[in-house]
Amino acid sequence: MQTAIHGGQTMRPWVMPMTAFFLGLVLGLSGPMLASRYVDPHLPTFIKKTIHPLEGSVTHKQRQQDRLLITITTQNGTILATFKQQVPEIDLLIEEHDLVTLDVRQYEPFVNDPPVLRVTKHKEVTPAITAPTNPSIQSEPIPETDSTLDPQSSLP
Repeated sequence: MQTAIHGGQTMRPWVMPMTAFFLGLVLGLSGPMLASRYVDPHLPTFIKKTIHPLEGSVTHKQRQQDRLLITITTQNGTILATFKQQVPEIDLLIEEHDLVTLDVRQYEPFVNDPPVLRVTKHKEVTPAITAPTNPSIQSEPIPETDSTLDPQSSLP
């Protein structure tokens, strides 16, 4: 079933619908990802997505050549955050035992490049060195006596 077009060429009737279908499929799948990346910075604040802060303590940190892995324990569970962007900066900023607040939509065990909202540094508690209350008072040495105490001589 071929349709004749003037000039002796023939056109298959299924070529145009299939082209439109595949073009729509590609745009439909890639559109939301590309739109969220490039359009979100230009949207007004009332349309933008809301922030979902999730706070936890950093229990382990491991830097690899091209990424940074951070294990964070939250009240919902443990998260493995993988950072592939700004690795040196985040590595300097976050240490073990710090409190970190991430922006994630919901609790997920694995997240990639989550936005870091806040880092609260862990304060180590060092025991205070107890200084003498009054350094001018010094104990006097006990004078030595020539006599040695004999238990038999002190008894009647």
